Amino acid sequence: MIGTQSQTDRQSKLLFILFCIGACLLPISKAQTNQPLSQHPPIWSVEPKKVGYSLSTYRYFRATIGGDRVKIQFLDDRRLALAWLTPDEIPAKPIGPATNVPSHLHLAILDAHTGQQTASHEWPCSSVGVNLAYTASGQWLLSSDQTITLYSSSFDEVRDLDNVRTERSHTFVSPSGRAFLSRVSDSHGTWRSQLRDSATFDVLDSWNDGRVAKAHLTYSDHFILAQVSGSSNVQRFYLRKVGGDWNPYSISVFDSQPPGEIGYGFVNDSTIAGFAGGKLALQTVEGIELFNSTLPEAGLYLSSWSTTATSTQGERFAVILDRSRGLSNRSLDLYPLQSQDRVVVYSISKRSAIYSVKVKGISPWLYQTHAPWNVIAISPDGQLLGVVSDEGVRVYILPPAE
Repeated sequence: MIGTQSQTDRQSKLLFILFCIGACLLPISKAQTNQPLSQHPPIWSVEPKKVGYSLSTYRYFRATIGGDRVKIQFLDDRRLALAWLTPDEIPAKPIGPATNVPSHLHLAILDAHTGQQTASHEWPCSSVGVNLAYTASGQWLLSSDQTITLYSSSFDEVRDLDNVRTERSHTFVSPSGRAFLSRVSDSHGTWRSQLRDSATFDVLDSWNDGRVAKAHLTYSDHFILAQVSGSSNVQRFYLRKVGGDWNPYSISVFDSQPPGEIGYGFVNDSTIAGFAGGKLALQTVEGIELFNSTLPEAGLYLSSWSTTATSTQGERFAVILDRSRGLSNRSLDLYPLQSQDRVVVYSISKRSAIYSVKVKGISPWLYQTHAPWNVIAISPDGQLLGVVSDEGVRVYILPPAE
């Protein structure tokens, strides 16, 4: 009798566990059926240790390159570059992002169609304020702390600029790679913003305007958009053509309190994307709306423009979409986690999404030794999508342009 009761209890517990697992998996199954995801495998994939960016050894070192654990960029339609930081000495305790330690910036160049490594390089640098970009002139632009240095394609130093600050998140060059934004301080301690040519460092435009002194700036080769956050989350926008004046600008996409941030970014020289929550809009600098739509599935949202990628030819762009996962109960102090869910590629000419692929994000149900992360890039011609993550590098072929 006791054995029968024990078996019944075990069966009841097993049924309860299966019910809980089914309840957790149901939203995932629903998400997969509502939005078709690409089932085609990547044309190649490589594990982190084979490239050299295995970061598990440096668990106390969390320095980034423009906010990315590993930066990925297509140099052209045939080459793909990866860059990451390592400390000169393995730290014994956690190092915050604002703590400067001697480090090296590593660069690996791969064949974009095979994954075979073709070249590599490294620079000694700080661990603070580091960013790297490949410019339209085929040179390397390196920002380290408050110095910007330009290197040739063969890594010879061409010129540098001291006592200057650049964008510390995402890319710090325009979508085409021809310009970058810098901030310099005069003898009175007043900061001034400057748009510079990435090859010559010539100043293309300069301003010190109180209206945009604390604005978030996004820019192309010929336009700068300032996003000013006021009281009660009121957003004001000003658009400036290089050498011109700041003029009010607007683009409407927005929910009252969307998840993630409300933001903007240039996808090419004259087209701006605006996003908020589950909505995405595309508009020219002249104010002509190209499209205004919801994201492919309810519950998905773009958390930050810093997770996007653009093609230098300006025809396509890609975004990493997040979803909130886990339980939400304020009385129990339970809140969902922001988890990366998929990459979606958009075509400007088609004015719609053309490709979608799943990525691994944070799980509230499974134990994970570290938080998964993903960074993306698109080839200049918009035909290849590159994804680098804690699990490795992979490249997908995108639908051909019609």
